[in-house]
Amino acid sequence: MSKPLMGRTFCCTGLQGSERHEIAEKILALGGTHQSDLMSSVQYLIVGSRSTEKYKYSIKYRHDIVFLAPTAIKKIHERWTAGDDTGLDPNEYQLPVFSSFNVCVARIDRPAVEVVSKLFAERFRTPVAGAMPRDPLTDAFSADEVSVCMEKKGATVSTTLTPSSDVVVSTETSGKRFTMAKQWGISVVHPLWVYDSCLRGAALDLDDYVLTADGNNLYNNASFVWKKLYVARIESSKPQSAPGMNMDAERAPLKKSSEVWSSIMNNARSKAAKTIKESIWDEPAEEKETTITTTESAPRSPAAKKSSLFVGFKFLPVGFSIPQQKVLRTVVESHNGEVAGSADDETITHVLLLVKSGPQANLVLSMLPSGMKRRINSKDVHVVTDWFIERSIYYKQIRHDSWCKPLQGLVPSPKKFKVCITGFTGVELLHIEKLIEYLNLEFCETLASKRDLLIVNINLFKDRLLEKSPTLFKYKHKDVLNCPIYSTGDGSSSVSVLSSQNKMNAAKKWNIPIVSIAYLWEMIQTSAGKANLQMPDIFDHHWCIYAPRSLAKPTTLLDYVRSINNDFQTQRRSVEESEEASESVQLPSPRKVREKQKFGRLAGGGESLTEKLKRARDGGEDDGEDVRSEDRPPESDDIMTQVGYVNQDSVQNSEELMKKLGEDIDRPAKRTRRAANK
Repeated sequence: MSKPLMGRTFCCTGLQGSERHEIAEKILALGGTHQSDLMSSVQYLIVGSRSTEKYKYSIKYRHDIVFLAPTAIKKIHERWTAGDDTGLDPNEYQLPVFSSFNVCVARIDRPAVEVVSKLFAERFRTPVAGAMPRDPLTDAFSADEVSVCMEKKGATVSTTLTPSSDVVVSTETSGKRFTMAKQWGISVVHPLWVYDSCLRGAALDLDDYVLTADGNNLYNNASFVWKKLYVARIESSKPQSAPGMNMDAERAPLKKSSEVWSSIMNNARSKAAKTIKESIWDEPAEEKETTITTTESAPRSPAAKKSSLFVGFKFLPVGFSIPQQKVLRTVVESHNGEVAGSADDETITHVLLLVKSGPQANLVLSMLPSGMKRRINSKDVHVVTDWFIERSIYYKQIRHDSWCKPLQGLVPSPKKFKVCITGFTGVELLHIEKLIEYLNLEFCETLASKRDLLIVNINLFKDRLLEKSPTLFKYKHKDVLNCPIYSTGDGSSSVSVLSSQNKMNAAKKWNIPIVSIAYLWEMIQTSAGKANLQMPDIFDHHWCIYAPRSLAKPTTLLDYVRSINNDFQTQRRSVEESEEASESVQLPSPRKVREKQKFGRLAGGGESLTEKLKRARDGGEDDGEDVRSEDRPPESDDIMTQVGYVNQDSVQNSEELMKKLGEDIDRPAKRTRRAANK
């Protein structure tokens, strides 16, 4: 029997370590893959709790994820080990929309007609018939229908509010239940939470539907995948549709924005031809520099039409919108290339992705037909980005360099640092600017004191840097460093060198780190599979040209990188110190603890203890001061060191001693022998 989870990727959230480990082992045994992090390749999320970042992120941004109950994998494993061929599809064990919710349905009043029209004017609330889920909520403002719908989908529903309730569904912002819910910290949400969750097929975040009194809230920020979700449902419901067309229709919405991919070379010319005002030393000659380079490097459209650059190449665009595909077809065909209409075409030579879709590259490729995936794995088909087209046309030759590969580390930076560049020209100038934008960094055309980073084309100073800092040219992705420089044709680049030198001097004056393009590229390489952009050590000699050791500005990129390294170093030192301390510390003897135990002194002259006890028993004078005083401090350390813990053995020994002493007291005293008088 084949393994039922072969080729499927799972991730867990909200589960205890032991349970997660058990589920992960069963997934591997069933042929699936388990990921600890929510990667783009994850297809199934096993939900132990909805109050996790993984679940909330998936609800908002991942239309392609199926939510499973924790028992799903266990049931599939039991059936598979028992030899049962049925019930092995994980899609049959989807998490009920409202499972584990304890819901109080309070008063729900139907709002005015204009309010209802306003709320349902949101397009995602009125999908076409083919995009509707099973058993949707037909009337969001009927308390009975809300209750019945939630019970069918796994919730425990009541009209009574108790401290164990998870959520209150109501349209009233007053009343006893509303007041008590606020006191107990229970969310009071609008009925649209139930309606929209049914449309989504999973419970949406409660915080996005908290009831407001003004009535102006459209409650439309809980998810951003409605269009993608509905397209996928419509395509999956089509009978006997072509696999390739289904794939393309479902993947097309994966683009991050609706920005139309404009004409490739026209865009390159317009971007590169604009004036580069990167410093206060803007010079007319530098403007001429960029214009001359672009004019010489980029061919005009008549020349492009005669080109045979892409002869024998057939591209499969994946994730492109319809307008983008039209532009792509025009450009490729003008260079004698072809654009495939289906993924089943055996003559495809290149799969073409958008650069900004790099983090989702694995997910997009996993949706291709199995035959295409085999051809990709065997290197018969190359996977490139739209920059492959741009760079090949710009350089008039096929470019399979690092710039053209999917950049899976193209994730946003948690802080929007200000970045300037200098010395770059041509298509690299365009692409570096786009990279900075995709990484959520701010591209600044003008260098000023409030900038965080200056990126320099080190090829401008290659002879000098090879002598003083040869490590700069030993970065592992050497083709990234091979950025062209402006040249007038006689080997002179004095204008560009002078401008860049001025900017570097200003950056040093303002304590701005100066790096090569390798630093920006290393950010992307180390961020693959991460949620946020990773900042490498800025002092590394593979990219660092200048970095001040001390800064007065606490919000710079350099301080940010330092803070990460310092936190790690501090944490490591604290762990090492604690380990050393644990090895060197010796626990004191309990008899030495003076603050916790105070013992009275034993007072008296030469009188024996037996005589004292006998006198006390016979009702002699009070000798409490002679026996023990809890309020009187000990006279010396010698007394303290002789006191130990009281245990069962010591108590028993004391009892036996008292018995013996008692016998001695009852026994008549021996008569004193007196010497006979002689």
